[in-house]
Amino acid sequence: MTEVDCIIVGGGPAGLSAALVLARARRRVVIVDGNRPRNRATYMSHGFITRDGTPPMQLRELGRQDLEQYPDVEFRWGEVDAITGEDGDFVATVRGVRGGPSGQVRARKVLLATGVLERLPEVPDLLTYYGSTVFSCVHCDGWERREQSLVVIGENPELINTAKRASQWAEREVVLTNGSGVADGGARASLAKRDIEVIDTPIAHLHGEQGRLSAVELSDGTVIEATGGFVQPEWSLPQVVLDLVPTAGDLGGVKTDEYGRSSVPGVYAAGDIRGITPSQLIIAAGEGSRAAIGLNNDLIFARF
Repeated sequence: MTEVDCIIVGGGPAGLSAALVLARARRRVVIVDGNRPRNRATYMSHGFITRDGTPPMQLRELGRQDLEQYPDVEFRWGEVDAITGEDGDFVATVRGVRGGPSGQVRARKVLLATGVLERLPEVPDLLTYYGSTVFSCVHCDGWERREQSLVVIGENPELINTAKRASQWAEREVVLTNGSGVADGGARASLAKRDIEVIDTPIAHLHGEQGRLSAVELSDGTVIEATGGFVQPEWSLPQVVLDLVPTAGDLGGVKTDEYGRSSVPGVYAAGDIRGITPSQLIIAAGEGSRAAIGLNNDLIFARF
């Protein structure tokens, strides 16, 4: 069984950044990643200084390349199915993917950087356009949608805030609740101040070519022209996180202190699982670094 100072669950910006800090602190680290990031449908990532416009999978590959010079860091393709034990002696059960090895890893500390699971509204053909002209993060992809006719689609109350944010970029904006009716009278009145219409009619079809949205057709036959848009997903935490950290909530995330320490001794969290908003790669990377510093400090001070 492999024995390390820390197992990092998740090889995105948070996990890779944490691994880099720990590697430079002379810690033995195993990173486990299942190669299914939430932003895998997106062609380009934005807002990451020096890497603006880099494809997200390439950004991850560059991060892994940075770690290759550190001999005490091991990257594994796999899924962590369970973590048992306690501070100083955790055991993670890893199921290999993409040819990665299965087995167990014993670690003194656990750093959760899995990201969140994403469920999109049940709209026909939405996946055809998601990541090309329809996105979930206005601050990540709003610039490319500037001065366009946009739709904002969602079925939960956070849709209203997403619609307000999107107005910073949109020339014209229509909010579509897909029959959910989540916008109450106050929300409608607020959006109407910016000439943003809210429509509850269910969505029948999205129209366009090669991932480029051109129009939304509603179930009553109404057609709304739009060249792009934003969608409000619903998020949840992976089961391995919920099983390990009882304070985790579906949207609220894992409660931690400023250095990523959760309520479970020896378990740290970084990135989107601490709270999905705001959600940017550069924020996740910074959180990974901060959590790694807290984790390393705890290992150092325990010696005294």
